[in-house]
Amino acid sequence: MNSATYPPMALARQSWPELASVLEEVELVLLPLGSTEQHGPNLGLGQDHLISQAFCEHAAERLRPRLLALPAIPWGISDHHMDFPGSMTLRPETFIELLEDVVSSMAHHGLRRFLLVNGHGGNQALAAAAVQDLGLRLDIDFIGSLNHFMLDPQDVRNSIQGNLPTGHADEFEASYSYYLSPDLVRESAFAHADLDNRFDALRTKLAAHKLVWPNPAGARTRNGALGDAALGSHKAGQSLIEGAITELEEVINFMHTWSTRWNGPPHGQVHRQNTS
Repeated sequence: MNSATYPPMALARQSWPELASVLEEVELVLLPLGSTEQHGPNLGLGQDHLISQAFCEHAAERLRPRLLALPAIPWGISDHHMDFPGSMTLRPETFIELLEDVVSSMAHHGLRRFLLVNGHGGNQALAAAAVQDLGLRLDIDFIGSLNHFMLDPQDVRNSIQGNLPTGHADEFEASYSYYLSPDLVRESAFAHADLDNRFDALRTKLAAHKLVWPNPAGARTRNGALGDAALGSHKAGQSLIEGAITELEEVINFMHTWSTRWNGPPHGQVHRQNTS
């Protein structure tokens, strides 16, 4: 098929005949993960899932027809944000079962390689558990998980990072939205982190020892934001996102050359049921 006739590489924008026409050329299915949760006064509650989806769709178009972007799962593990109105959260078992149903549905149509592209820190632990479970239990060739924000070019991050702790509703997330979804930006309401310094010192000390514990976001930052969103920009967002997609392409190319794992684990041997 001539490249000019390809349908959009976002599943939700395709008809079923359009999907059928590109199925054999799709190397990897991107499943965007995010959340619906507060992002301070700076950004809309859909920030994580809308940016993750936009990132995947942008990557799929740039690398077409190798990638297919699925619709984002708009909810995640957000218990720690539930003190702020509008935030929503899933139970861990619901999250993993939802991932299994989505992957199984697409595997039914012959797609066998999956990458969870996560945009919300609270999902990381369960996404890692899910790929271990599903990758060794389902009859698929590959499943992995990464955070799109971990692919950011470090020099760009350094150029806009301020002096406050970052990680949520900050200069980086504002930059993503300026570039991919500017309607999420609440520029007139921008506020930097309103930190409880005593609590933040405790959290920082425990994190230094890799201690994980449940702590509400509102105990750390009274307005729900970290960093300083005013330091973000469209230009920075473009550099961050385009640089991250370049890094993603390098990861995919590497996996593609690792033919044994890319073409699937020996499910027929490891998971063969005893029919005798």
